[in-house]
Amino acid sequence: MTSACRASQQTLQEGFRPLSAPRCTCTSYSVRPTSDLIMIMISRRELKPYVAEFLGTALLIVIGDGVVAQCLLSDYHYGTWLSINLAWASAVCLAGYLSDPSPTINPAATISLALVRPSAGQWRQIPGKLAAQFFGGFVGAAIVYINYRSAIKDWDPEYTIPGGSILSPTGHHSAGIFSTYPASFFESNWEGVFSEGLGSAVLMFGSLSISDPRNAHRFPAPQFATFLLLLMIGAALGWQTGYAINPARDFGPRLFSAILYGREVFSAANYYFVVPLFAPIIGCIVGAATYDSLLFEGEGSRVTDALDKAEGHGSLRLE
Repeated sequence: MTSACRASQQTLQEGFRPLSAPRCTCTSYSVRPTSDLIMIMISRRELKPYVAEFLGTALLIVIGDGVVAQCLLSDYHYGTWLSINLAWASAVCLAGYLSDPSPTINPAATISLALVRPSAGQWRQIPGKLAAQFFGGFVGAAIVYINYRSAIKDWDPEYTIPGGSILSPTGHHSAGIFSTYPASFFESNWEGVFSEGLGSAVLMFGSLSISDPRNAHRFPAPQFATFLLLLMIGAALGWQTGYAINPARDFGPRLFSAILYGREVFSAANYYFVVPLFAPIIGCIVGAATYDSLLFEGEGSRVTDALDKAEGHGSLRLE
């Protein structure tokens, strides 16, 4: 082989040597693994109960406080007590469709169910649900105020509170739009405690009756049955206290109204704000315990289980 041929062969061999990979100087972008996307979806699913409580309570206040504002600010030319009852009941009915199971949008109902009918992981969710409910009430009241701000200033320029220290020349008290205050003829706030407790007990008793599996064929649309229940409570038991029957419905908007009306929204009527904050909890517990002790035949109730155990042993021992 000639030297020229050797040179050509060497050149060809060198030409087919594998080349080293060049160094990449471009920016590297990572692709999110599928597992991360699944985690995002799981987190969204886990947040849904809290989001439903927040949106349901906010909707309740936008409609409920909104109808009160429309009635008061128009001097009842564009609303009546019946329209107030209908609007509150409709808001509760609509909120029931936000998730499955329906959000309670009521801290009193949430707490009473956890006490009377506990389930796995229920207490772990309660702090988040209560926070969502109260915050939903606060945000809902803010939306109502933004919508009716000019009308409130025209109707009640002094921004007065029922039973407060500032008197309105026209007798108008716009703070009552946002939270409840007792009737002026009450001799004691204990009358308000009884009224709120009674309404809350009827609410919980009726709600458990509607949701009882034995009544599923009777209530094919439980949200509509709940609408009738709220309409009944408002029409029969709502006048004297404004039937808060829901701590978040009263305290969340009251907290917002303190920005506008001052701290007297808490001290007015001998610190009446405590009544709609705690009386509904007691009432709901009484209503749930009454229904489960006398009528409920399903599983998962502490009251029913205790009574069944007592019947089996011939004595009553609540544990």
